[in-house]
Amino acid sequence: MKRFTRPLRHSRFRGVWCGQAINSVSGGIFNVAMIGAVLLHHWYADLGFVLAAECAAMVVMSLLGGAVTDRMRRGQVMAWSDSVQFLAVLGFTLGVASGPLPLILPFAALMGVGDAVFQPAFGALIPSLVPDEDLSAANALSSMTAKLGGFIGQALGGLLLATCGYRVALMVDLGTFFVSTLTAIGALMGLADPVPERGEPGSVFRDARAGLAAVRDRPWVMTVILQGTVQLLLVMGPAVVLLPILLKERGMFGAYGFIVGLEAAGFVIGGLVVSAWKPRRTGVVAVCALSLLGLQLLALLLRLPVYVLGFTVLATGFGYAHFRVLWTSAVQRAFPDHLLGRALSVEMLGTFALAPVGLALTPLAMKVLGARTVLIAALVVLAVSTVIPLFQRAVRTFGSGDPVRSELVAVPAGDSA
Repeated sequence: MKRFTRPLRHSRFRGVWCGQAINSVSGGIFNVAMIGAVLLHHWYADLGFVLAAECAAMVVMSLLGGAVTDRMRRGQVMAWSDSVQFLAVLGFTLGVASGPLPLILPFAALMGVGDAVFQPAFGALIPSLVPDEDLSAANALSSMTAKLGGFIGQALGGLLLATCGYRVALMVDLGTFFVSTLTAIGALMGLADPVPERGEPGSVFRDARAGLAAVRDRPWVMTVILQGTVQLLLVMGPAVVLLPILLKERGMFGAYGFIVGLEAAGFVIGGLVVSAWKPRRTGVVAVCALSLLGLQLLALLLRLPVYVLGFTVLATGFGYAHFRVLWTSAVQRAFPDHLLGRALSVEMLGTFALAPVGLALTPLAMKVLGARTVLIAALVVLAVSTVIPLFQRAVRTFGSGDPVRSELVAVPAGDSA
């Protein structure tokens, strides 16, 4: 536990982390409140368009967001993204959800734009806030905060939606986003993080292409990104969609919220474990940790008791935490500072680009092929996509034999508090 909380000794990291924690809760409230608002005034199909607009904006902006991150101070980029999301929440609070669909879509897209810019900026900023020996613990703490904060926000949003209606939920969310924005700006204004050094000046699009080239130059990074693309499309999509559907068919939908909460709990436990552990072959541990999702798929396939299913979901969250912390730390060490934002945005784009397709096609595949066939196929894909990348030595070590990232910014003396 002492190692896990050690990054909080650094005042610069502590301030940014507080802003991220509040932002995660705000995002969770918004997700629930926005869905409730749209469903009250529109058809189910319209909700699909709204969610697609948010996701599409995130995907489209991810590369450009990384290029912007590597052109400006990361702290300024994060403050800007908080302001963009604040405008989106303000729009929904003022009632855009009751208007025509074309009015709703731009505000939903603003949330996606904010995410696309915030995530690579935050990931690229962390190595300059803590010394390298605290980097894994800082990533563990940040990942757990995002997961747990999102869950708390969703639970609070659901409670407000059920008891007070979506307008009150959005007003509360507006207040939390306002506090998040002020906290972030307050922490980041005094941060004075340096502008990343760049080579020859060029357009944002040229910078984005340079980020793609940097990732291609590290085949192990590209391999893991492609693995994520395949798994989110063909494995995690069915796992996410079929869990509530199959629980409802068994008359156990009331347990859904608790089971989702177990994934967050598993993520917290996994984060605590991995923050205090330095495996020799980080890639093997991280990639195999993702395969714990297979236990959840197997429990759904065999229709095991709900308490067994809950345990497998806990294991899924445990595995996600191991992968996220080890992978993020490896990427942060593999790229020089002036390319890190773009590398993280390429990872975000490559991993999540086809995720909406998997979510959309799973119900159709279930109807045509049956849930059993879909789950068996997901298990096979999970096994194959776990084993094949491990034949590449650099994947097994997450590039630890590559040249060490030479442009980590040292934490100034006297920063710890």
